[in-house]
Amino acid sequence: MASEQRGRVLVLAAKAAGDALVERLTASGYQCGTTERESGLAEMVDQLQPEVVLLSVTAKRAAELLETVRKVDKLNRLPVLVDQGRARSAEAFKRLAVDDFVRGADELVPRLESALRAWRLKEREERIRLRMGMLLEITQAATSSLELEEILRIAVEKVGQVTGTDRCSVVLVEGSHARTATVVATQEDPSLVQLDIEVARYPELRRALETRQPVLIEEAQRDPLMAEVRTSLLPQGVKSILVQPLICQDDLLGALFLRVSRGDASIGRDEQEFAQAVAGVLANSIRNARLHTAVKKKREDLELAYVERYRELNDANRRLKELNRLKDEIIAVCSHDLRAPLQVLLGHGRLLLEGPLETQQKQSAEAMIRQGRKILTLVESLLEKGKGEAARLSIEPRVLDVAQLCRDAVGELEILAAEKAVALRSECPDSLMLIGDEVKLHEVLQNLISNAIQHASDTRGEVVVRTQRLSRPDGDAVRVMVSDNGVGIPPDELHLVFDRYRHGPKGTGLGLAICKEFVELHGGEIWAESPADGGCTFVFTLPLAQEAARNPRPQPAPGATPEQPRVLVVEDEPEIAAVLSEVLRSKYRVEVARDGAEGLAKARASRPDLVVMDVFLPKLDGLDAAMALKSSSDTAHIPVILLSAHQGVADKVRALNLGAVDYMAKPFNAVELLNRTERALKLRQGEKEQQDKSAPLQKRTGSDPATGLHDRRGLLLRLEQEVARSRRYHRSLTLAVLRPDRNLEALPSNMADVMRKRVRHPDAIAHLGQGVFAVVLPECNADAARTVINRLMPDVEKVTSIEYRAALADVSQDSDPVEKLLEKLGAPPPEAL
Repeated sequence: MASEQRGRVLVLAAKAAGDALVERLTASGYQCGTTERESGLAEMVDQLQPEVVLLSVTAKRAAELLETVRKVDKLNRLPVLVDQGRARSAEAFKRLAVDDFVRGADELVPRLESALRAWRLKEREERIRLRMGMLLEITQAATSSLELEEILRIAVEKVGQVTGTDRCSVVLVEGSHARTATVVATQEDPSLVQLDIEVARYPELRRALETRQPVLIEEAQRDPLMAEVRTSLLPQGVKSILVQPLICQDDLLGALFLRVSRGDASIGRDEQEFAQAVAGVLANSIRNARLHTAVKKKREDLELAYVERYRELNDANRRLKELNRLKDEIIAVCSHDLRAPLQVLLGHGRLLLEGPLETQQKQSAEAMIRQGRKILTLVESLLEKGKGEAARLSIEPRVLDVAQLCRDAVGELEILAAEKAVALRSECPDSLMLIGDEVKLHEVLQNLISNAIQHASDTRGEVVVRTQRLSRPDGDAVRVMVSDNGVGIPPDELHLVFDRYRHGPKGTGLGLAICKEFVELHGGEIWAESPADGGCTFVFTLPLAQEAARNPRPQPAPGATPEQPRVLVVEDEPEIAAVLSEVLRSKYRVEVARDGAEGLAKARASRPDLVVMDVFLPKLDGLDAAMALKSSSDTAHIPVILLSAHQGVADKVRALNLGAVDYMAKPFNAVELLNRTERALKLRQGEKEQQDKSAPLQKRTGSDPATGLHDRRGLLLRLEQEVARSRRYHRSLTLAVLRPDRNLEALPSNMADVMRKRVRHPDAIAHLGQGVFAVVLPECNADAARTVINRLMPDVEKVTSIEYRAALADVSQDSDPVEKLLEKLGAPPPEAL
């Protein structure tokens, strides 16, 4: 067995005794060195690199040498044995803190072997423990949220500590046949990152990348692979090199490069296995980082494409709106120019009827007037279309009798039915009152009756218009049926007759698709039927007005059904107030106020679930009343829907900024009013439930428990999002900081309400502590933000009784971190609060 394999022993003894021990141990296969003087100990240790220390001196001298040994770094962990063979008494050695005693020549070699075996086993366990600990730290770093460069820096540092190499680097490549590689992390010089190298100049790296197998160079000065670069390795004294490829899911990503230059060190099997394990962790992390980068770039590309597409569509929409406006103007002008001569013709026709005419002449004049009126009706419809889509899809509701409307429509079309030899009659005996648009319902009836006359039987044709009251749990309704005895419609085509561009060969007027739209605007339904006895019947239903006197609502039993939500209607026009009440009373309990002051008083007294209020009211404007409701903690939770005949965007924005949850323009759609009312009530209920759920979690989610506003953490998260959005879409973003002249320990309970009423819904407010506030205003430039803050400051100073100073800036293009943005505006650091 070679001496390096058997072990290396440092003998501390007098010259004669030491030489005898060295001779005996050398003959047994050990590599030995001996000395007795402390002065030569360090030199001997550097030359021998011992694994065990043997003392062969007196007990007193052994104690002195043992103390010296424990002070030497390379010896303090080695096992120490004491040779007692020359000692007169063994009792003196028992007090020494040594690992074993040799009591005779026969025990020397077995004791040394046992000590070396135990020490080597202990060293191996230490190395394994160290490697596992370092591998765990590298894995934890690789699975954390750290950037890839930081992960690789940690990895090369840990690998260098474990393997004892003087260079550990991570080299990345793009593909298996890359000609260049990039050094992204290195232990030798951390500043040498993002350094591009040529793969051809490093034969060991080239082979590892080509074969995808680890390459180990044990003796760089003698290995044939390194022949072409040996002259450059000689000055550096490179001894061993290990190149471990980084491969994840068959993707070659780079290599882990290890180099040893010390002559007494090498890259053993343990170091190779450790490098292989680290390479697997790093390869997975590098691949994930590249995938994340690719996904991020794809997302950014998609966002840019979305923004570009949005701009294109916005521009196209603008052009289409302009074309639509021109179309509406042309239709309006043509309709107006047609209506004027028709009025003249009808006027002269009425003059003719007032004079003496023969029977035939009188009938002709009456026919001219009837047809002129029909043409005028069509022109009026065309004029209404000229007002645009919004006018066609809105209604001007009033209370009317649908039975009388049916009778009037039948009377107007009797002449047309007589010309076609069709018997036209109405069976509408009862009065059926509803809320609706008389013009649109009249057009529906005219269209359905005209179509029925056109398709009635050629012999003994008959068209009947009937009305019927329907009782429903949610309120009574009326059913209107227009029947003819013609050939009918095949059952498989009944569902197609209301398609917008589907007309029969004799179809005229608005078309069945327009009838469907008008009926649905009133909250009704329309369909077609083919009776078994032939012909066709068009049926539509409409909700009737609720009659409180005739049909009192039963009061629910206690604990049976929850009460209906209470809605306060504030409207000064009696007719519109009546319409609003009738529409809302189908689902809610309704109370009416006639002006803004009365509405505000009733809201404070009865606390309704919703307020529907006109903007222009006597005594107190609707916008001011809404602001008063939101300013009080007792009524701030009540949702408000504002109504106005002005459809300008500025009014809508102002209304929503004052705390209204919705805004509707007059004339309104009854169905849309009910839908928006239900949505507002659900929104309020959802907010209340969310507040109840989130109350115990406020601190954890970034809310200030004292005010309910954002705390510093919540503000930083929100500000990060808004800054990223403003930079991405090139939109304004203003940040403001409000600081009191002195620290404010306790805040008023209504502080959040005071501040929120002066800002918009998308704005964010945070309390940073001791009365310092920050306000984030998205899509708001510095000038507009200064106006908002100047309006907010007096309210804050009034409620706190402390003077405040404000600083603000547009931060949309500021590249500093969000914490730095706050500091630049005078916000105190977290530790100062």
